[in-house]
Amino acid sequence: MRACVSSHTSASSTLAPSMQPRDQPDSVSSSMSFGDHLHELRDRLFKALIVPLPLSIVLFFLAPYLRDLLIAPLFVALKANGQATQIQALSPAETIMTDMKLAVVAALSLSAPWVVFQLWKFIEPGLHHHEKRYVHFITPLSSILTACAIAVFYWILLPTTLLFLVSFGASIPRKIAAPIDPAVATTPDNATAAVSNAPLTTFAFPVLDEDPVAPRAGEAWISTKDQVMRVAIPVSKANQSALLNLAADASAALMNNAPTNEGPQLVLLEVPLTVLGGISQVYRLSEYISFVLLLLAGAVVAFQMPAVILLLGWVGFVTPKFLREKRRWAVFIMAIIAAIVTPPDVMSMMLLLLPLWLLYEFGIVLLVFVPAHKVASGRVFSVGQRASAPAQTTQTHQSEAQSDPDEANELPRRDREADDGRGEG
Repeated sequence: MRACVSSHTSASSTLAPSMQPRDQPDSVSSSMSFGDHLHELRDRLFKALIVPLPLSIVLFFLAPYLRDLLIAPLFVALKANGQATQIQALSPAETIMTDMKLAVVAALSLSAPWVVFQLWKFIEPGLHHHEKRYVHFITPLSSILTACAIAVFYWILLPTTLLFLVSFGASIPRKIAAPIDPAVATTPDNATAAVSNAPLTTFAFPVLDEDPVAPRAGEAWISTKDQVMRVAIPVSKANQSALLNLAADASAALMNNAPTNEGPQLVLLEVPLTVLGGISQVYRLSEYISFVLLLLAGAVVAFQMPAVILLLGWVGFVTPKFLREKRRWAVFIMAIIAAIVTPPDVMSMMLLLLPLWLLYEFGIVLLVFVPAHKVASGRVFSVGQRASAPAQTTQTHQSEAQSDPDEANELPRRDREADDGRGEG
């Protein structure tokens, strides 16, 4: 009799892993103490910092290219409004501090998937299988929306916003009559040529669309393309950056490149030209970079609307029918937000309102085609699992019923609770 009991006990212990419900957290995480959780959290934090710290050091040397990339839309807006295309640094450490800031922000942005992965590995053991499926769907969706937000911001929202803000303080250029050569100005078509060929009474700089191919030392001209006045002077006469000269000498020494005697070389100096009178718009580097990063963060947060709508629908706070019925109020609230965030003009407001409206409609479409019960059962993208899932569930129930009769009596109740939960979802 004792042998039968011991054999039954050993068989029950052998079948114990199969008796554990499939949709339960891992047993390892449930047996961890509070100190073990803190130790695991510390390890994950250290692992999460492995990528951002070295990446920020590497990106610091690429920060000037990132800085030029962010300043380019500002220079376009300044040039379009007749302002000087330049930006100021009002302290000696402002440029390097701005580059460090850009390096850290870029490193955190690029290493965000790795940081999120470490966070996911910390909370994953305590989640059910269907809860893990929710995270597997919402994380790629959020990443795609973030990439779309960055693209729309840089190529549409930022140039339009800067163009309006700069033009708001620009002044109308003062126009004067230019002398016209009567021998050339025979028709209105060549009136511009007549102005340029008119006899000069004072010294004047040549006005060129492109820079000369081979300028001479001391030659100066006005570039209409860049709205600057350029002067060519010998390299030996120019005050160059000592750091750049040291870097060039070190690079030449490492590459074994001896200096070549190709004759005298020239360097171009330029002076920005602006409209006479009005407000001279020259912005500070650190303030402009902070302004751009703040607008970028707002665009990224706004583009997460479909993910937020999907989460609210999965929880049960909203439904597609409710969102369709309240569409007018939603558009009204989005219009108010767009009017507050953007400059006070209709074009900038519509440029932000239209993407928000499209994202709202996209969130409704996602909530219709990706309901909670589909994500929980893993049937979002796969059609073939619909037929195999019931069979697999039945086989699991049969194995549990053979291992424990009391567990078999609980199976119908579990099925009814699961069906009720899906119906509510």
